[in-house]
Amino acid sequence: MKKAVKFASVFCMLGLFFALFAMSSSAVSFETPILKNFSQSKEISVVGNTVYLTEGETTELSSSFSGSAIQPEFSWSSSDERVATVDQKGKVTAHKVGRVIIVASAEIGSEKLEGCYSLNVITEENEFKNHLRDDHIMCFKYSYTDDFFYANDKDCWQDEFGYCRFYDIMAPYVAIMEYDYIRVFFEYDNEDFMMQLWKGQYTPFLFGGEIGIYNKISDHEDIGLFTFFYKAEEKYWPKMEMHIFRRQDNGEYERSFTRDYDTYWWITGFKAGTLKNVEPADELRMVSRITFENSEMATAFTNGLKDCKFNRVSEKTAVGLDEFYQQGADVYITWQNISEAENTMPIKRTAWGMFLLNLVARVAALFVAAGMGSMFLMFLFANL
Repeated sequence: MKKAVKFASVFCMLGLFFALFAMSSSAVSFETPILKNFSQSKEISVVGNTVYLTEGETTELSSSFSGSAIQPEFSWSSSDERVATVDQKGKVTAHKVGRVIIVASAEIGSEKLEGCYSLNVITEENEFKNHLRDDHIMCFKYSYTDDFFYANDKDCWQDEFGYCRFYDIMAPYVAIMEYDYIRVFFEYDNEDFMMQLWKGQYTPFLFGGEIGIYNKISDHEDIGLFTFFYKAEEKYWPKMEMHIFRRQDNGEYERSFTRDYDTYWWITGFKAGTLKNVEPADELRMVSRITFENSEMATAFTNGLKDCKFNRVSEKTAVGLDEFYQQGADVYITWQNISEAENTMPIKRTAWGMFLLNLVARVAALFVAAGMGSMFLMFLFANL
């Protein structure tokens, strides 16, 4: 099995992004319940036998009040009825992929107390997704929660390559990727750092976002097209979370997926779907939290954000578009419209541009066949 996986991985790396689209469900978007505040009471408990449901499945939840032997009458509600609904007996029915909080509330004297239960509605399992959930193919993994793919930054081949602006300029032509990006430069601990944020279309079939922290030994030279920054030393890795929202037909932005709060040098997420307008990628909105080593490093970073034309606000709840809030070592950012990406459409409309895109599309089609064929061989060998 291991040899088969290694053999298939060489082809899968090139065909993976195309194959993922065929294996994945269509993009589902929704408001995020995890950004809402609930007054969780220690006296109200809600219990169930699972935190995962597939679409159409049901489960029973029960609630209790620890402050009295006589139980009050509970009222049940869902934070997002598009994801899951609950009846007044605590029976939950899953509808769409996403995260949802089921709330049991009761009037106790003059107070309204609430108990919460988090559920994840996921897609049907298959062997390919299970493999990417439990292992990875060329560092790419899969999350049933929110139905998206991501890179394992703790074990990835990209960490030795470094990054420079030339990669972003060539991405639309070589890798068929159209994304907005900002590069935040700052100095800390006598080193030059760069934090880069991306969001947009990754190949014709996936959209998503990334945040990465890079550094180089400070030489105070001007930063040019081929100035390389490399993965920051582990002691500088921040804790981060990232939420990607997508604009709907009614103009509202609804959550597509979330990378949970943890330590990363490179946080990523990619979901099946095609943006209606890839340039600029303001159809996507990134909401993130970054916790640095200390407030000094956070302040150096936010000074870089201001250089990128982000505005600072005085309250966390007031962070609007292209604004940030700093609280000690924590920085909260909402990014939508600011971008350093070049306008590539005039080039693409030229005869040479169309020829190049057509050529790349044909090569990509070969990678699709190679990727799908190698995955078939991988699972064929696995079952011998």
